[in-house]
Amino acid sequence: MKKIIISLVVLLLFPVLLHAQYSGGNGRGDFMLQSLANPLTGSENGNTTVPGTYSLEQNFPNPFNPTTNIKFSVAKLSFVKIVVFDVLGREVQTLVNEKMNSGSYEVSFDGSSLYSGVYFYKISSGEFSQVRKMVLIK
Repeated sequence: MKKIIISLVVLLLFPVLLHAQYSGGNGRGDFMLQSLANPLTGSENGNTTVPGTYSLEQNFPNPFNPTTNIKFSVAKLSFVKIVVFDVLGREVQTLVNEKMNSGSYEVSFDGSSLYSGVYFYKISSGEFSQVRKMVLIK
C-alpha cells in the first residue's frame, strides 16, 4: 500500500519529470564519480557486506553553492543512470550512465553554470527508480 501511495504522489507531483521528452542535455555542470566501495566486497572498509537494495540518498549539502555530493548504492551488477532535471523536466546533466558493480558510490555535481533554483535528480537501474529534490542557491 505504501508503494502505491508513493507512486501516486510521484505521478501527481512530478509528471513532467517522469515523462520528460527532452533528452538533449546541454553539458552544463561538471561531475565526478567516486566509488566508496571496494568493488569486490561492496563495502568501504573491506568487510564482506554487500548492499541488499538500491538506494539514492539526499544530496549534501542541500541547499548547495556551487557543488554538492550525491551518494547511492547498487545492489547487484546492473546498468545505472542518474540524471539531473530542472523544474520543467528538461535534462540538465547525466551524472552516471554505465554498468556498475554492487557497492556504494558518490557522485559530485557542480552547478556553477546553472541558475539558482530547484532541481531534481533521478536514479534508474533495472526496475528501481527514485527521484530526489535539491536546491541551488547562488
